Amino acid sequence: MEVFILNFQVFHMLIKQKFLFLALKKILCEFDIGQIKKIKPLATSGNITHVISANKKKYLLRLSPLGLRWRSENEILAELELIDHLLKNNFPVPKPAISKMGKRIVFYKKHFGYLREFIDGNPKLNPTAREIKKFGEIVGWFHNLIQNYKTKNKRKHIWDLEETKQTFKQYKGIILKSNFAQKEEFIKRFEKEIFLLNFPKNLSSGTIHEDLGKRHILWRKNKIIGIIDFDRSYYGKLILDLGEACRGWCFINNWKKWSNKNFQALISGYQNKRKLTKLEKKYLVDAIKFSIIERGLAFCLRFIQETKDPKDREYSLYSISKSGHLGMIEKNRKTIEKFLKMV
Repeated sequence: MEVFILNFQVFHMLIKQKFLFLALKKILCEFDIGQIKKIKPLATSGNITHVISANKKKYLLRLSPLGLRWRSENEILAELELIDHLLKNNFPVPKPAISKMGKRIVFYKKHFGYLREFIDGNPKLNPTAREIKKFGEIVGWFHNLIQNYKTKNKRKHIWDLEETKQTFKQYKGIILKSNFAQKEEFIKRFEKEIFLLNFPKNLSSGTIHEDLGKRHILWRKNKIIGIIDFDRSYYGKLILDLGEACRGWCFINNWKKWSNKNFQALISGYQNKRKLTKLEKKYLVDAIKFSIIERGLAFCLRFIQETKDPKDREYSLYSISKSGHLGMIEKNRKTIEKFLKMV
């Protein structure tokens, strides 16, 4: 079954905003899914998500919450456009449901979302090198399909380098006024690292997933059967998507160690489906660093504005520290770059 919960030592999944059972049934009555047997809420990192067990099959209903994770109708339509594009090319993504009136967007009290088929698979939280290579192949295939692909509907939420710099400038004062521990050190370190990065405009782009972590890749035995949660997708550089994938799959021992073995397996698989350009190889280490920095800021803001969970604060600080994720990447930079030259 689809699982949305990672190691709780790092991620604190939330069920914040709920709908009454009758409200959910009213939404589902618009779809021809048969008799509803059970509605079960799922803990996620932000969206309001329910598994729907009907007599025909299982579905997943996802609605955007109010607040930072809210998505407009156009953004949901853009996500569905991308999914349609992938389905046409037989890429393993869950199929959205269409209502009796031919609509796909679900709307209830300012919440937009959609209903889709449920994928009966599980993430692999401790994958082998062979499994990581298979994941790399999926990412390479995905990038082949979405390179230069742009949805007609626009995405407002973007997590590229320039947007992250602007977000940092916008929230810097809020962070300094907050109860975030070691906030001055965090600001200084973040500012130093983020403004050293720069990515050329001529790097290949497409509508990337942006969050290809382990929990969004579903397996059945040794086969990947589904890629889920395109909630953060936007038109951006492919190398940023790959950098985020490396961050999610190449740190081991509960994020305490970088694995060059995992990295090499992932890139080898990727190369089987799509060859990295020389320019992409040159900037891949920086793309990994950016993914770490961006997530560090995201967890900092989540701590301040939503959870107040010490684990979010610790993960944020550890991400950008010299002894943490950024430090590990710099320590392994030469090994990573040597391998990329050999590929």
